[in-house]
Amino acid sequence: MAAQMAGVAEGTSNITLQTYRYLRMILVLPPVFLMLATVGERLTRGVWRDSISDSYAGPVRDVFVGALMATGVCLIAYKSSSKLEDYALNFAGFNAFFVALVPNNFTPMLVAAPARDPHDLGVLTQAQILDNLRVVLWAFLISAALFTFFDWRLMHWRSFRWGKDETRFASILVGISWVAEAVFLLVIVGGFLLFGRRTLVGGVSIFGVLHFTAAGLLIANLSFAAASHAYPLSLRSKADRSAAPPTSKRALLTYRLISGLMWVGLLIGGVCIWRQVPYSVILTEYFEIAMFLAYWLVATRRDWSNPI
Repeated sequence: MAAQMAGVAEGTSNITLQTYRYLRMILVLPPVFLMLATVGERLTRGVWRDSISDSYAGPVRDVFVGALMATGVCLIAYKSSSKLEDYALNFAGFNAFFVALVPNNFTPMLVAAPARDPHDLGVLTQAQILDNLRVVLWAFLISAALFTFFDWRLMHWRSFRWGKDETRFASILVGISWVAEAVFLLVIVGGFLLFGRRTLVGGVSIFGVLHFTAAGLLIANLSFAAASHAYPLSLRSKADRSAAPPTSKRALLTYRLISGLMWVGLLIGGVCIWRQVPYSVILTEYFEIAMFLAYWLVATRRDWSNPI
């Protein structure tokens, strides 16, 4: 009987480990798929788009939306013993949906749509496009709220305990993520959903602001997750560090290089985008995707047999 129970326990453990490994592996697929599809489109079109999200208006639209949403789901599904990494990946996955649903070129697409009904069932008017976007965003927010409720009820989810779950510096980063996300949802997303059909705020497209804010929060939170590995003494609790497999000096330097490059790329890319340097958006996007994949693969290699 004892041997049978031990066999069941071992089998369950193996299934759990395999599930963890599959999640680790499959999260790499959507961003790689997206990069290959957009590069393939460039080879067929003979010209680069200004950003990956501009694919929303082309034949790679389904890949763009699907890849971002699949990545978002995987980021949220992955759980770490580090509360900083866990929260950062949750926020990153949440913002990936906004990047997918409100692309960079939404405003030009809206302007190109007819203002009145063209009596063509296949063509949407500007009002219909805006109404559809509101419906989709409300549906996503309600779905996210339901998931959060059941996560809390069924999976013993609890709020972050300031200064107790992680180090003080890690708590500050989590606090930054919370405040930034709250401002984004209440001011930008809420402003669009609740205040009529205004699409410009101070002469700036609200859709561009929404897209770039969500993309910035996505990248920033991914850098926080990478930093939790790069600076364990500053960003991970003593219990977490003791439970984790040892990290080699080479891997530690790699984590630090990746997290640093994420921020350098975000800052330089932001300046280039502001100065309207050609192709600065798509180059920044490709660079940040590559940095995320590098972080994820290094972490996967370390934790392959000892998920934490």
